[in-house]
Amino acid sequence: MKRLIFHCLMAAAVLSLTGCGSKQKNDAPNVSPKTSTVTDKLSQEYIVQRIDTIYQLKNDSLCCSKSYLTLDSMARSISERDGTVYLDADHWVVGQDIDPEWRYELVSVNNITDHTANVTLNVHNFTDEEVILDLVFERDDWYVDNFYFYYEGSDYDEDGNPIPGTEGIKELNEVKAIQKYIDDSKANESKYKD
Repeated sequence: MKRLIFHCLMAAAVLSLTGCGSKQKNDAPNVSPKTSTVTDKLSQEYIVQRIDTIYQLKNDSLCCSKSYLTLDSMARSISERDGTVYLDADHWVVGQDIDPEWRYELVSVNNITDHTANVTLNVHNFTDEEVILDLVFERDDWYVDNFYFYYEGSDYDEDGNPIPGTEGIKELNEVKAIQKYIDDSKANESKYKD
């Protein structure tokens, strides 16, 4: 009986020690994502994993910053009230339709600070598109604070006609475009109130 109790105590001790001190190949502590420290979350490796999670979810409320969500909510309210469109494509897939072969590739992680970083992606949705994401560290993780897209096109006048000489690669700064939509709506409201 004493021998059985001894073996049980030894097995329990071995199990508890292996859980406490396990190391990975690089001798870093084996830390689960739930217990990662802020320092770990500031690493390029963690940001790469976070982008994978974000693009699996493709969900604004789970993946975007508080400031982005606030701005988007304001624009969505105006859109519903006025029946106008403030964004005509899904920023996660870079389009309106989704290619069955849709995919993305992380190209680079840049400018990591304690609060911000940005990443460059190649998103394939019928064609390849470069996308840059501004990230912000808040609520103990990284969230998308802005989307930048590059496309070939022209500038258009107020009637929707292309302006000659404006063809070429354009950058769409999504936050700036949403803010312009909100500002234009407010300007139109005040114009009609007067």
